[in-house]
Amino acid sequence: MIRYLTELSLDAFIEAARNVPYQQIRSDLFPGIDLWIRRDDLIDPLISGNKAYKLIYNLLEARAQGKDTIITCGGAWSNHIHATAAAGQRFGFHTIGIIRGERPPTLSAMLQDAERFGMSLRFVPRKLYHERNESHFLTQIGIAQERYWYVPEGGANDLGAKGVALLADIIRETRPVAFDECWVACGTGLTLGALAARMPDRTSLTGVPVLKAAGSIRKSVEMRAADDGRELQINLIEDAHHGGYGKYSAALLRTQKECEFIGGLGLDHVYTAKLVWAGAKAIERSERKKSTRWLDELPRILFLHTGGLQGRRGLVG
Repeated sequence: MIRYLTELSLDAFIEAARNVPYQQIRSDLFPGIDLWIRRDDLIDPLISGNKAYKLIYNLLEARAQGKDTIITCGGAWSNHIHATAAAGQRFGFHTIGIIRGERPPTLSAMLQDAERFGMSLRFVPRKLYHERNESHFLTQIGIAQERYWYVPEGGANDLGAKGVALLADIIRETRPVAFDECWVACGTGLTLGALAARMPDRTSLTGVPVLKAAGSIRKSVEMRAADDGRELQINLIEDAHHGGYGKYSAALLRTQKECEFIGGLGLDHVYTAKLVWAGAKAIERSERKKSTRWLDELPRILFLHTGGLQGRRGLVG
């Protein structure tokens, strides 16, 4: 059942997160493992998945500091832009989205939603957008930063990481079984890195980069994990991006479609389908090697559903 985040309260958010279901998956796609998916796509239909966790502390801090406007960055199909716009409408913030590139004649479905949610869109040239992490960026595009609460692209700041660390704590508290591994799709690497700081010691982490940026993602993850002084086993699957961010192949779409028949499990082609595809391929490779790790020990694996199902509208054809 899809739930709604109806109030901007940490207690209410934690209660909603504790009630997110874990779905056990039984499918020929995943032989020899005990696979579970944590369904954070169900925490809220609009502020969904890891976006909700990366926003919660940012929104609470903005309100505590008396800021009434949230400003953030993203592309035409950004789940983060979509979630921020929805959260602004839901909780009474004005929102501004700084969008990469020129304004097209027709907005993407995601940006159309964002405008309907009340977000003001500002398009900036790609060359200038590349400076979005520099201290002068907002001033350069004519925004007085002190008047707003700024959330970096993808929610990738310390408060975003704090929210993902909360997710790790909730997994530790609510997990139906002790998981050997946790897998998550990666864009910036913040989610994987923040999870690494708080997941149970015996749970190894695997990230699936969804774009051709495994090097920068690894650096981000290692830096985030190093801040907490923990040495964890973190793996990256670097061949599951299917051509880059938002790109997809026929094989990926077959996996996505097959999952539609597994307990109504919806996936998006940008993040979660690549996660599931990578997991299935890892099992195939392990079978060919006759690895006892996969076939005989029946490891318990957790996939994190990071939401973003509205991005499925970006599929062409």
